[in-house]
Amino acid sequence: MKLGIFGGTFNPIHYGHLINAEIIRSDFKLDRIILVPARYPVHKSLAGEVPAEERYAMAALAVGGAPEYEVSRIEIDRKEPSYTITTVHALQEQYPGSELNLIVGTDSLNTIDTWRETEHLLNHVSLIVMRRPGEKPAPDVDLGGCNVRYAENPLIDISSTLIRERLRAGTSVRFLVPDAVIDYIARKGLYRN
Repeated sequence: MKLGIFGGTFNPIHYGHLINAEIIRSDFKLDRIILVPARYPVHKSLAGEVPAEERYAMAALAVGGAPEYEVSRIEIDRKEPSYTITTVHALQEQYPGSELNLIVGTDSLNTIDTWRETEHLLNHVSLIVMRRPGEKPAPDVDLGGCNVRYAENPLIDISSTLIRERLRAGTSVRFLVPDAVIDYIARKGLYRN
């Protein structure tokens, strides 16, 4: 099975995440995309004080049970900070014999050499690199012969930061976030001042 691993805080998940995931799934002929919400992001702080369980629930609502998508609890159920290499090893055990494709943005690609056990990680996955607005791949990133493919995904300038700001201001996020996620945010009172 060809799997795409798409990790992030998803704080909250939005149509930029979903559109790019679907473009990549289709263009790279992946059988499934596994969304992996981080419990404790290692390389950035978590804005908005929204617990992992809430972000997981929003991601599950966003994909709405589509069979080509799975939302994994693998990092949420892990008590210590999650490193990508740990998640990849766990997914290899969960899906033996599957081809693992790690989906990263150009911003993450440019700092991948700071990740834990980078060389080991790059021996266990192929990389699919998403274009991000304003980001270009750094020419000097050593990927050690890893299979790297670049997506021709649309440059959608929607960010979770923008959505959190709009929600705090009481302005609409309609058509930026799936309706089920908007309803969940309202019901739970998330991202308010």
